[in-house]
Amino acid sequence: MNIMLSSKTVELTEQVKQFFREKLARLQKFPSLGVRNVEVVVDRVKRKGRNTSDATVEVITEVKGRRFAFKEIGSNLYQAFFRVYSKVEEKFRREDGERKRR
Repeated sequence: MNIMLSSKTVELTEQVKQFFREKLARLQKFPSLGVRNVEVVVDRVKRKGRNTSDATVEVITEVKGRRFAFKEIGSNLYQAFFRVYSKVEEKFRREDGERKRR
């Protein structure tokens, strides 16, 4: 599986990149979906009325010709990533279940 990491406003350390790669590699447990490419886009956003900025993580992937995009905001990078990862995993479980029922 090819995992591409990019960031608009945040410098991603090797430790963060490695963490993302290890976690996203777990998506290979859904072989029937044929996931080949996963793109992760990380950004920082300033919210209205707040003095701090939040992290956004977007995961874009293609499963059997269908493109899925998931985006989450968290108070830090890891929180946003865990939120978006749980969405991706949940969607993949549903898709995998549908394929097995056919």
